[in-house]
Amino acid sequence: MSTRPPPLPPHVPPAAAAPRGWWQRHWKWALPVVVVGVFAILVACAAGLLFALRGTMMGSDVYRDAMARAVAHPGLVAALGEPVEAGFMPMGSISRSNEDGGSGRADLVIGLSGPRGEGHLVATADRRLGAWTWESLVFVPEGGGVDDAILIAGEHEPVEHHAAPAP
Repeated sequence: MSTRPPPLPPHVPPAAAAPRGWWQRHWKWALPVVVVGVFAILVACAAGLLFALRGTMMGSDVYRDAMARAVAHPGLVAALGEPVEAGFMPMGSISRSNEDGGSGRADLVIGLSGPRGEGHLVATADRRLGAWTWESLVFVPEGGGVDDAILIAGEHEPVEHHAAPAP
């Protein structure tokens, strides 16, 4: 009697691996592209907001009149030299309301520079019945004190309307 081993099971080929998806094949370069893309979108939104805010402030009557008076003031031009240039971004706030015929308040600090020095133009204006008037418009040279300040517009002087500069 011969003992035979049982027959071998039939040969079944191994199951094919499921195909890998796009993300599994390309994640090493796609992930950094997504992160950089999201970062670029956030930076672009912040820059857009900054330039919109800058344009709004620089387009206001208060800012335009302050700059027109500053570059025309002989004491300020003597202190800074010509040309007098404004800094990139004015700091402060301008608020307006249509209540009571038009009210508002503007508090701005505008950086100014020229060939001989630099400083800050401090502008404060009030709006009543739709008309802006200066509370004060003062230039303070960099490193200077109250004694070095130059008064450009005094209290209750009207803020003049200036046409927007051509682009």
